[in-house]
Amino acid sequence: MKTPATFFYRAMGVTFSVSLLLFAISACDTNSVSGGNFGGIDIDTDVEWLVPEHQVLDGGPGKDGIPPIENPKFTTASDVDFIPDERRIIGMVKGGEVIGYPVQILDWHEVVNDDTQVTITYCPLTATGIAWNPQQGPDFGTSGLIFRNNLIAYDRRTETLWSQMRLRAINGEHLGASIKPLNVLDTTWETWKQMYPDSKVMNTSTGHVRAYNSYAYGKDYNTTDGIIVFPLVHKTDVRLPDKARVHGVFIDEDLDDSSTVRLYEVSKFDSGIEVIRDSIAGEEFVVIGSSGRSFAIAYKMFSDGVELEFEAVQDQLPIVMVDNEGTKWNIFGEAVEGPGTGRRLSPAKSYSGFFFAFRELFELPEIYDFGQESE
Repeated sequence: MKTPATFFYRAMGVTFSVSLLLFAISACDTNSVSGGNFGGIDIDTDVEWLVPEHQVLDGGPGKDGIPPIENPKFTTASDVDFIPDERRIIGMVKGGEVIGYPVQILDWHEVVNDDTQVTITYCPLTATGIAWNPQQGPDFGTSGLIFRNNLIAYDRRTETLWSQMRLRAINGEHLGASIKPLNVLDTTWETWKQMYPDSKVMNTSTGHVRAYNSYAYGKDYNTTDGIIVFPLVHKTDVRLPDKARVHGVFIDEDLDDSSTVRLYEVSKFDSGIEVIRDSIAGEEFVVIGSSGRSFAIAYKMFSDGVELEFEAVQDQLPIVMVDNEGTKWNIFGEAVEGPGTGRRLSPAKSYSGFFFAFRELFELPEIYDFGQESE
């Protein structure tokens, strides 16, 4: 089995160009999983795969060759000086605290096991940052395996393999189990530090030496269409550019090829805050986005008989909308001012990433038409 040299360098934190990366991959065999021990992971050969086995590929570094971060260290956002304004951050509310995880660190580690509460996963190939807290506990590693250009994590107790974007166990003891993603915001550092200057931000004291000021696959990878590292399954859907940033909202409990997902292109939102009420297969959602602030996030509408309508609020971040009762809501779906203070919106099953990634993992995803009212 050949291992692409550039992926070894990537695991060691060395910067390289995308052209060099693609040359090295084209010069090597693309290896698919065939059972047994693969890259240090014990593949369960007694159960069927939940995805086509031949599409699970060897990424190169092997088991934990891209080392996860354990018990990350944090700095107050206003004191952080290593993140350029345009770089991205994955933010969430954990235990009542607002916390951010810079993508330029996640690029080189892909998994963060943050104490006993949550695991953050990030796939630099698909630009998908997803947090979860599954029943088997937040103790995950990087398998070194890839499914349709997307990260496969493994849980250390059973070595079950989990598809990040499918949010499911695709091989092993927990085969078929689904993960409910936690609510996260994917945005730029410029936007984040304005919204939450007092938040905790993961710093570079990771216990590893990595090129945190660089990009795991080169800067051009994030913006150049057609630069895709591993072979594509779905190539003909060109409704959006490959690297268009979108927010995908799901309605199915268990995700597979045929799952319904509606995509909201971030660049199509107003430059200020825009609030969309949308219906997907009878389920009602509110989607909040901003092209100027480079984010989108989605919530379920109330189902307890409360009838609310939302309007966008400008220039008051992290407050992004106000309801018809006069209550103001922040970006994390919390009512923070007015008669409804204390209410919370339930997060939609959703996350952000590149268009091509959703196209690869889900057959013909729906694309929201910003020019028409939703059906």
